[in-house]
Amino acid sequence: MTVRRGEIYLADFGKSRDSFAFGKMRPVLVLQSDKLNFAIEEGIYRHLLVVPLSTQNDIVTEEFRYPIARRDALEADSFAVCNALCFLDVKYLKRRVATLGEEEMEAIGQIVKAVCAIE
Repeated sequence: MTVRRGEIYLADFGKSRDSFAFGKMRPVLVLQSDKLNFAIEEGIYRHLLVVPLSTQNDIVTEEFRYPIARRDALEADSFAVCNALCFLDVKYLKRRVATLGEEEMEAIGQIVKAVCAIE
């Protein structure tokens, strides 16, 4: 499977997953570097660092969310929930729905740094 940083995929967070209780299909943004993504292509690595997307904003964590406008096959305006980073086995990805631009990825990177208290 070819996966690139900045791509948004639908991922299956169904009840068979033990680590998260999302319990549904949810879009996720691939955050990790393409160096790791190439290792996935080669079959030597299986996990992705992703940012889940939500259509709901949350006033408590609003500063850690980035708005993403509906585009391509992403059906609704969404928020990248940068305070909910998680690792996901590539087998849970179903299909690519959109791709973010470099400026958007840079802004999300700054929010992730804030989440992790990295200056």
